[in-house]
Amino acid sequence: MNKQISIHLRHLALKFTKTQEILPLEDITYFYGQMGAGKSSIARLIDYCLGADLDFSPALQSEFISAALHLFINDKEVRIERMRDSDQVLCSWNDEDGSQDVVMPSRVPDGVVIPGSEVEVLSDFIFYLSSLNPPLVRKSKLKPDTVLERLSIRDLLWFCYLDQDSFDSDFFHLGEDANPFKRLKSRDVLRFILGFHQEVVAALESELQRLIMLRHQYTEAAKSLREVLKDVEVGNEAEIQAKIEELKTEAHEVQAELQKQRGKYLEAPHATIALKDRARNIAYEIDALDDDIAQVKKIVDQHVRHKNEIVMLGLKVHRVAAARAVLGGVEFITCPRCAQKLPERQENECTVCGQTEPVESPEAISSEVIAQDSKTRVSELEQSIALHTAQLRAMQRRIEELKEERSRIDSSINENMKRYDSAYLTHALTFERRQAEIAQKIANLERLVILPKKLAELSGNAIATEVEEKRVRKDLEDARKGAESDLTNLTRLQELFLDSLLRAKVPGIKKGHSVRISHKDFLPEVFDPVQGDITVTSFANLSSGGKKTLFKACFAISLHRLAVEVGALLPNLLIIDSPMKNISERENREQFEGFHDLLFQLAAGELSQTQIIIIDKEYCEPAEELNLKVLVRHMMPDSEEYPPLIPYYRGF
Repeated sequence: MNKQISIHLRHLALKFTKTQEILPLEDITYFYGQMGAGKSSIARLIDYCLGADLDFSPALQSEFISAALHLFINDKEVRIERMRDSDQVLCSWNDEDGSQDVVMPSRVPDGVVIPGSEVEVLSDFIFYLSSLNPPLVRKSKLKPDTVLERLSIRDLLWFCYLDQDSFDSDFFHLGEDANPFKRLKSRDVLRFILGFHQEVVAALESELQRLIMLRHQYTEAAKSLREVLKDVEVGNEAEIQAKIEELKTEAHEVQAELQKQRGKYLEAPHATIALKDRARNIAYEIDALDDDIAQVKKIVDQHVRHKNEIVMLGLKVHRVAAARAVLGGVEFITCPRCAQKLPERQENECTVCGQTEPVESPEAISSEVIAQDSKTRVSELEQSIALHTAQLRAMQRRIEELKEERSRIDSSINENMKRYDSAYLTHALTFERRQAEIAQKIANLERLVILPKKLAELSGNAIATEVEEKRVRKDLEDARKGAESDLTNLTRLQELFLDSLLRAKVPGIKKGHSVRISHKDFLPEVFDPVQGDITVTSFANLSSGGKKTLFKACFAISLHRLAVEVGALLPNLLIIDSPMKNISERENREQFEGFHDLLFQLAAGELSQTQIIIIDKEYCEPAEELNLKVLVRHMMPDSEEYPPLIPYYRGF
């Protein structure tokens, strides 16, 4: 199954302080021109958008703001934008749910950023859109119990972007002087491309990793339980049950002794019984008196209110009679209100209001009688109030006496209880405390009963997992040997590499030479059949920087040719920055034209689906019969006709 990561760059949008530049990118794009025009910065900024660190040139230090790479990943249109000095990228794309925008780390993970996926960083995102799972490799190649980690897209891009700075100084981190971590990662990438790491190997490695982690979990859990059981001085379920039975027996003995002590003191009558009965009766009597006092107070309040009403009524009657007596003999001529003359009235009419004069009934009660009755009623109420008030004072005095008596009784009860309980408590509290301690120990041990069973279960699981782990480890070793024993792809890479070297006309490489690539370090060596092992050409012993650039570029090209043939895990993108870095186009015209002819012929054939970006000093035009469409941009500093990357910048 083809596992190539399909990446096609459309254009690079760069924002500077004074302008924004759009750099279109085609299937074959060629940037060439004088140094200082910003050609290499284009490749670095593409790599920056794909998660690389960036060493800013003076021009970029002064003017660069952000870069946005527009590309297709597995036919999905994507935009990756990264601001200057930012470790985050903004990824925009369309899927079945519509337009999506997610900010994610460029390199260092900080949790899942796309719900329902395992995407944590930009590398995961590219695999996610490619519908591929990131390949897993062992973190340590020496420790069998090491964890698995993902290969990053950055590891794969080592073979897709040949940067100018390390072109002639580093052979894909495979040399002995390379960073050990990167060297192992580079070898892992080649194993995947060459098929040394097949799906069976990957599945067995994942299963082995799961079993190792599971065994560690069982072992650590069993160790913790064993320490707990050691702390409580028990080792197995039988010992725990024996201790529980011992404690239950002791608890029965303590309970029996406690009952014995209680019985001894309960046999004799207690001196406080009579006192408690008296205190109880006093409490009842006080409660009854409180109720009676409340009722008497209510009656007194009613009598006082009734008396006041009668007194006020007598005063009103007296005032009315007095007023009538005063006003009855007055003859009004003018109105007492408005002072106008009153009209003539009949003899039996009131001269003021004109109403008929009332005729006093002979049965009407005189005001003197009413006043006398009121006085009598008030006197009766006052006597009742006085009697009830005296009754209240008597009841309140009785309550005070009862309270004093209860206080004396309470003191007597306390003294008697102290004398009675001191001896009892001396014995009883000791037994009760011991009884509580035993009950707590029994409860704790009953909770621990399940732990030996769990310990045995965990130990058994750890042993079974270890057995399964050994089996999977053996299968994995066999699978790795089987994968590495199939040298078909490695042999094909050797053939393609020699073919590329010859077609690129690398000096010193001739027909009849052979290439050998060890499956251990993957460092290619070229042998002269006549000289044998005496004369070996490798990247390390090439004396010319120009030969090193061609040697390295041919290896990368050969690896991409192999990836296309076998459908290997490698992005179909090849960026070559300055292959003629140390080569004169005039003095070494044969190598200049030979390398570009190789590249253009492959672009028209084997690598037609691989996007190629070339950056160099001079432009080499492809042969007309190849019918290739090449997007060419000539760049020169301080030029209006062939503007540099930052058109307005005039600096170093």
